[in-house]
Amino acid sequence: MSDLEFHRGKSYVERVAFGLMCSNMLIAGGVLVVIVVAWFLVYYWLNPHLEKADGKACVTGRCGDTMEIRLTFAGNRVAETSYQTNGCVYSLNCVCAAADLAKGKTPDEILAIDADLIQASMGGLPRDHMDCASLAAETLQAALDDYMRNRGSHQAHG
Repeated sequence: MSDLEFHRGKSYVERVAFGLMCSNMLIAGGVLVVIVVAWFLVYYWLNPHLEKADGKACVTGRCGDTMEIRLTFAGNRVAETSYQTNGCVYSLNCVCAAADLAKGKTPDEILAIDADLIQASMGGLPRDHMDCASLAAETLQAALDDYMRNRGSHQAHG
């Protein structure tokens, strides 16, 4: 069906309304694309991904949330961290707090970071989301374990 056949028998107002509807849909689609691209860029800008991590871990909790923490050390202290989760906002806040608490710390100091410290650093958590802090602590300790294993194997070969 051609444009002429479609518009045949339609009033001028109906044709203008159809044109406006089509242009509004194109504008809305363009705005949606801009929002998605902006969100994507901001998300990855705020959550840098360390390619050459000294220690990394990805742990999935009983609730199904998965957290990932990557640690880079300078000397014997954490220099950079990155984190990711596919979980709820409480999971995101907990893994962020765990990574932030680890910055500037030695491996021995990181051992003291537990679920209670993570949830306290956030000002508390609802009772039904305490497992998020436990998962973040478990993921941080697993990343530290990975660092210690990697460091031990490099010292044995070095």
